Amino acid sequence: MIAVSGLSMTVAADEAGSDTQPAVDENQLLRVAAVQTKPRMIDWRLRDPQQVLAAVDKNLVALESIVDDAGDLGCDVLTFPEDTLGLLNWHGMNEQLAPEVLPAAVARMINRLGKAAEKHQMYLVLCSDLVESDGDTYNTAFLLDRAGKEIGRYHKVCPTWSEAASRKRGQSFPVFQTSDLGTVGMLICYDLVFPETARCLALSGADIIFFPTMGGGAVGDGDIGMQALRVRAAENHVYLVVAFRGSGAMVISPRGEILSRAEGPDGIVYADINPSQGRRSGDAMNIQSDMRARLFRERNPSAFAMLTDPHPPILDKVPIEISQQEAGRIASEVLTIGEEEFRQAESLVRAEKTAEAIEAFARLRKKYRGSWIDRVAQERLTTLRNK
Repeated sequence: MIAVSGLSMTVAADEAGSDTQPAVDENQLLRVAAVQTKPRMIDWRLRDPQQVLAAVDKNLVALESIVDDAGDLGCDVLTFPEDTLGLLNWHGMNEQLAPEVLPAAVARMINRLGKAAEKHQMYLVLCSDLVESDGDTYNTAFLLDRAGKEIGRYHKVCPTWSEAASRKRGQSFPVFQTSDLGTVGMLICYDLVFPETARCLALSGADIIFFPTMGGGAVGDGDIGMQALRVRAAENHVYLVVAFRGSGAMVISPRGEILSRAEGPDGIVYADINPSQGRRSGDAMNIQSDMRARLFRERNPSAFAMLTDPHPPILDKVPIEISQQEAGRIASEVLTIGEEEFRQAESLVRAEKTAEAIEAFARLRKKYRGSWIDRVAQERLTTLRNK
């Protein structure tokens, strides 16, 4: 049985899978879930750390309620989206305060949401920027057990070009053994644009990948980013549990089938699965109860050296057009003061102050080059200059 936002429907049971995970009961179904939280962004103008943490506490009240809702649905695990606490924009404009605020905010998140989950004996996956003990900031996913205690964390290995200006890259893809979920891995947002990330987890034995995100699995037009999520699950024969902010949360089977989708703000999506099953597949010559048995023996790693070359030939062919530092500055400001400046320029158009509007949009193009502000400002300039 699967359900979407309270609506239930019957689906065919998973076909027999591998018995290579003796810790998982072959007949036990577990309810895996994700939530598509509505935006709860903390005001980037706040400079007092105590005010920021007070805003974090306010968000946590709402998130605790979501945990309780998932518990009432009988969920065994709940995944929250990337930037669970809503500190992304604030962090971008207040990096100097991050060492004081982020560790305290994350500690509160783990403590309070962990206690909420413990009441329901439910695993949790959370995500937030964190200043680690080495002094560097990492985009981090946390796995909490049924007692609300952290049993593992993952540092995002592939941050975007702009994100990496203020965050360090993780260096590994850990997996975590559980007694009932099987072997668990986590990835964050842009990670999944790179096929190698999910493959690394799959090769390490991951049965389920939990995916806190604010984006899809590919860069392109239309729904390609969402369809790529199905491909990542199917090409690695893993369950993929996607927690999106706003919309798009879903559970995907090892065959790439979308088992269920969330609906509406703070909608919870869940599916009942057995982590050790659902992988029966093959071709005309051979069928396997768990296709991983063949797939990962049919690889030819000795031919893949290019994948680990830190400077492949393509980098000389297509040099980057923007420094990481400038990309980071633009990304932080686009989401905060950039939006305000764009609205101010739009107000000049409405006031029919054409010359001033042209000057404002020209400044915006220069300041936010390559961003949506640059692209839309160019459209406005074309219109204004043709009047």
